[in-house]
Amino acid sequence: MTDQQPVMRRRIDPLGLVFGIGGGLMAAYVLTNGTFWFDFRWALGGTAIVVGLVLLTNSLRRKSR
Repeated sequence: MTDQQPVMRRRIDPLGLVFGIGGGLMAAYVLTNGTFWFDFRWALGGTAIVVGLVLLTNSLRRKSR
């Protein structure tokens, strides 16, 4: 009697995530008057590692299907 609709999985919006994190970092930088203790080279390196791992896992998942 009830119509069951397929469950739609919500996906992460990568562009929104990147801009959201970037905006948060900029806000923290402005609020601390530029005396931000975090070295942005670490953020760049960490981002590169995360992107590489995501690309690797996605390529492995697609081959198994």
